[in-house]
Amino acid sequence: MYKRVLVANRGLIQAACVRAIKSLGAEAIALCEEGDFNKVGVREANRAIVISTNKTSSPYLDVEQVVLAAMECKADAVHPGYGFLAASTELSKKLSTFGIAFISATRLAKGRSTAEEKKFLNEVAIKAGFAILPHSNVFEDIAKLSKEAEHIPYPLMVKAAGAAGGRCIREAKSAVELQTAIDSVLRQCERFGYEKSLYLEKTLTHPHIISFPVLRDKNGKHVIFPEIESSVQFRFRKLLAESPSPYLSKENKGKIMAMLPDLIDGLDIVGYANVEFLISENDIYLLDVKENIQRFHGITNLLTGVDILREQIRLHSGEPLLLQKDGFRKEGSVIAVNVDAMDPYSNFSASPGKIERMFVPFGEGIVVQSPYVSGDTVSANYESVLAKIMAYSDSREKAISNMESALANFRIEGISTTLPFLRGVLKHPDFLNLKWTGMHLAHENRVQEVLENIHAPDEEEQASLIAALALSTDSNASAIMANAEHGGLLWAMFRPKRKMEY
Repeated sequence: MYKRVLVANRGLIQAACVRAIKSLGAEAIALCEEGDFNKVGVREANRAIVISTNKTSSPYLDVEQVVLAAMECKADAVHPGYGFLAASTELSKKLSTFGIAFISATRLAKGRSTAEEKKFLNEVAIKAGFAILPHSNVFEDIAKLSKEAEHIPYPLMVKAAGAAGGRCIREAKSAVELQTAIDSVLRQCERFGYEKSLYLEKTLTHPHIISFPVLRDKNGKHVIFPEIESSVQFRFRKLLAESPSPYLSKENKGKIMAMLPDLIDGLDIVGYANVEFLISENDIYLLDVKENIQRFHGITNLLTGVDILREQIRLHSGEPLLLQKDGFRKEGSVIAVNVDAMDPYSNFSASPGKIERMFVPFGEGIVVQSPYVSGDTVSANYESVLAKIMAYSDSREKAISNMESALANFRIEGISTTLPFLRGVLKHPDFLNLKWTGMHLAHENRVQEVLENIHAPDEEEQASLIAALALSTDSNASAIMANAEHGGLLWAMFRPKRKMEY
């Protein structure tokens, strides 16, 4: 097991990594710029290394600073979390020069390029029995990419091979839209520090996006966890996820489970991977295999009791998988959402600024995680996730009800958030009646339709007053708020024997 690990990220994932590393008995070192020095992940780390902000791009994208920090603290490994440099070939190579492990994708350890990896993945997938969508090769030469479009039917997606989190993806419905989509993806690659290696892929009209988290050790022992449904997306950004998937048939699940072992063995994965599929009626297509920890990894933790981030680190260090295939909980249902600093009434435009007041919900089966407290300022320079909320219960219906209560009682003043939109999704007939698909929000009128499902403004105001009154009168809630405002803790209030307080 590693003795010292540098966490090269910020926000919630930094805090989660720090806690996982320390739980393994290792020393956790947090990388941070000056503006993040008081964040929870930095405070909970054994040590912090401040990196310079005198750059045109984010210091978290500065390979040289990350390598120097890893050498300075004599780290055995670097955990990149997700985003930023999580898929950086350059960082992987430079760290390996100094004998420092990079807790990331197998392809980086094997020295395969992004283009080589995509080709390799498709070959292994076909051999394992999976279908793949019509696609092009990966190109840096955009002229070649445009020519490849002649062989793929529209609509199609333009994707950056090394990107993640819904970034660097654009749809082109015709040849007229193709160049605009390519230019948009290239600009995003520049902004977020991804390689400008692009490919084209056929678009399905109404797919479900379903993934299977897996763990595998260096000896080939593996375990496959319950699937995660993440078809509630806007601009390819996952807004809501749930597990298990209410859409996946037993037959299709059986097919996937039968072929998955050959796929992950063929890829020689060590640690964690999230295997993503597009499923349309009875058609199953392998979409991607992502070996960086995912934004909704907490769903698996809450549903099964297994901390897969902790296990990823442990397995990557060479430790054996101790978990048995049937050695974890599989019952129940989890709904999870990201609350973002975006205005759903203004085309999801960014809404940075000061959080004047933040009221955090708690109750039976509710987990809330946030790096922010009242008085904090949300930066315009980074991803806008304010909090992650998860609701667990013994059925999907009860989990949805718990989530509705949590969202109704989660109040943030001073900036706009996606809370109204998320409440609208939970009340939408298509979501409740299992008719929602991955392209549901492709058109602006569908967003408006979702927003119309929430309460009227006077009811919203009344709910706000009730929540504020509860916080001022309930001793537990008041104590929580007092601790939060003075300590900025990462909230995790899972109270299985306690009912909603307000």
